[in-house]
Amino acid sequence: MNKRIKIIVAGLVGGFIGEGIMGGLFMSPPIHSILYDPSVQSQLFIEITPNRDLFKSIAGMVILSIAHAWFYSLFIKSIPGKTWIKKGLFWGFTIWLMYWVFQEWFIYHTLLNEPILLNLLELAILLLGSLAEGIIIAWFFKKELKNT
Repeated sequence: MNKRIKIIVAGLVGGFIGEGIMGGLFMSPPIHSILYDPSVQSQLFIEITPNRDLFKSIAGMVILSIAHAWFYSLFIKSIPGKTWIKKGLFWGFTIWLMYWVFQEWFIYHTLLNEPILLNLLELAILLLGSLAEGIIIAWFFKKELKNT
């Protein structure tokens, strides 16, 4: 498979599955009820987040995952781990650390006043989706790993 096509496919598949895991968990009745409980959640969060365009947000995140796959292809040799699974887990953790931790702190905690414990719950879910994305991207590049 052409490298550009592989980057695009790896990013789209990884992003789609990662976002699917996160979306499924966030929309599950137990998590959703905790995140939208007015006795623990900020009123601003409850008012603003239902108004977002979920399709646009999710589609944008899936497309952004193409960049994650491209960076993985550039850094594959320097990513810690000897197997594609270990590299993928590290890459997923890197995605989570570089993107989601910042977003949770800056947008949800600082701007929307979400309590830190709810941020931590969301970060745990986001970590699962990011790890899945990283592993899927690494799977697409496992042959390149054998050649390094």
